[in-house]
Amino acid sequence: MTVEVARLDDNGRLYLPTSIRKKLRSREFYIEEHEGKLILIPVREKLMKYRGIFKGESLTAEEMDRIVEEETEKLLRDEL
Repeated sequence: MTVEVARLDDNGRLYLPTSIRKKLRSREFYIEEHEGKLILIPVREKLMKYRGIFKGESLTAEEMDRIVEEETEKLLRDEL
């Protein structure tokens, strides 16, 4: 486990140390608050379980967009 200090600027932006950014290789995170602690989860980690979901299916772009939107809403509702 890596322990570093992150800072908030006057606008509330959180600056992550370079060493952590390089390990995570993500620029977007879900933020969970649990018992006064913040948990940052790279977006790609939660979405990776949907990789290949359309493989072998004949869906229109609109159908894929609808399914992705529904699954994203469900993911955010259930897991955040």
